[in-house]
Amino acid sequence: MKRVSKFGIYATVATAAAVVGLGTQHGHAGATGPEAAQDRPTLAVVGASISDGVGAGSPQKGWPVLLAHQLGWRSTVSADPGAGYVNPGRHKLGPMERLLGKLQLASEHPTVVIVQAGYNDINTPPAELTANVHKVIDQIRTQAPDAAVGVLTVFPKGQPSPAAWATDKIIVEAAKAAYPKVYVFDPLTSHWVFPTVADRLHPTAAGHQWIANRIASDFRHYGLTH
Repeated sequence: MKRVSKFGIYATVATAAAVVGLGTQHGHAGATGPEAAQDRPTLAVVGASISDGVGAGSPQKGWPVLLAHQLGWRSTVSADPGAGYVNPGRHKLGPMERLLGKLQLASEHPTVVIVQAGYNDINTPPAELTANVHKVIDQIRTQAPDAAVGVLTVFPKGQPSPAAWATDKIIVEAAKAAYPKVYVFDPLTSHWVFPTVADRLHPTAAGHQWIANRIASDFRHYGLTH
C-alpha cells in the first residue's frame, strides 16, 4: 500500500494502490474486474478512531473496508481519532460536519452513508450535541439525497457510564428527529461484545471483523444490500 503522508488519502482496487490526494480519507473497492471502481454500490463512512482502523493495525483492516469487501461494495472513509459531533479530534480535522465535507458525497453518489461518532462527545452539552447531529444529518441529506443514512453510536468501554448512555440517547433521538428514516446501529442498546485491545474500547483486528459482520447482517435485515 502506497501512502503519501502520515494522514494521506489512499485508495485500493483489488491489490493495486494509487495516491488520490491529501486528507484523512481512504477508499477501497471490494470487487474485482474492470468495473470494480465505478459500477459498485458505495459505502461512505465518516467517523472517529474505530472507523480509522485503530486497534486493527491499519485503516484497510478497519470495519468499513471489511464491510465493503464482504458486500462487494466500494468504500470511502473520512475519520479522525478523537473526533465527534462536537469534538474536533486528535488532529483537529473534525468534528463530523467538517470530516463529512471531505467525502464529496455529491460526486460519489453513495448507496449508504454511516456516521460513527458519540464516544468522544460524552459529557458534551445536550443542546450543542443535538444541534450538531441535526447539521450532519441535514448535510448528508442535501448532498446525497438518494443515500440511506445510518448512525453508529456510542461504543462501550467496559461497563458504560450513565453519561455514555445519556449521550447515546441524545444522538439517537436527534438523528431520528432530523431524518425519521435513519438507520440506527447502537452498540450499547444492542449489547455488542467483541474483542478489544488493552484500553477495552478499540476493537482488535478480530473485533473489527466482528463489527463488519454484525453491520452486514443488519444491512441484510434492513434490505440495504439489494
